Parts: sequence; structure tokens; C-alpha cells
Amino acid sequence: MSRELEIRYSSRTLSRTDRFRHLQRLGCAIAGLLERLPDNLRNGPEAQLLSTIADRKVCNVVHLTYRAPSHEGHSKDYEFSRLSMEQRWRAGYYDAVRTLRHPEVLRPPTNRDGVLAADGRE
Repeated sequence: MSRELEIRYSSRTLSRTDRFRHLQRLGCAIAGLLERLPDNLRNGPEAQLLSTIADRKVCNVVHLTYRAPSHEGHSKDYEFSRLSMEQRWRAGYYDAVRTLRHPEVLRPPTNRDGVLAADGRE
């Protein structure tokens, strides 16, 4: 049951990251198209609406995977006692600190979708 939960949450994370990457690519593509439009079209209502999502921003997404202690078992997705939460927060903090020791996770992405998705480092 614990493994099933891990797979379910991992699949959801990957799906959301893929969706985010797709939206980033759309925003960049729209920005490129709007730049090439003649002024009379660029100032029209359709272009103005599209400009609200046109963006060439870049993002780094770092996946930190919680590794539950063996005593948690399958209750980790609904057990929210103060002690459990403090342990999880502390684990997340140290995962973030370890990850940020690897400068490559902070380098701006250079791919066409403007998203760098990386796993947290051990």
C-alpha cells in the first residue's frame, strides 16, 4: 500500500510538471508571435487578451522526494500529528539545504520551454 501511494503521488507530480512545462512553452510561443504581428493586429482585442499569458520567463522546478521512515507505513498521507509534521518539515528543510549545495539546480534553463525540472540531490 505504501508503494502504491508513492507511485500515485509521483505520477501526479510528473503530470503537473509536464502540464506546467507545456503552459510555459505556450506563453513563450505566444510572446514570439505577438512580437511579429504588425501594429494594427498587435493592438487588437485578441492580441491584448493573448498578451496576458505571453511570457518568456524561465523557471527551475526541483522535485524533493519525501522518504518516509519505516515506522510511518501507509499512514503518511493522512497522519498529521504535531510530531509527524515537525519531522517532515525538518526533513524537507534539510533536503532543500542539500539540494541548494548543487548550483546546477539554480542555473537558468536554456531549453525551448524555459523549464528546468530536476530531482533534489542526496
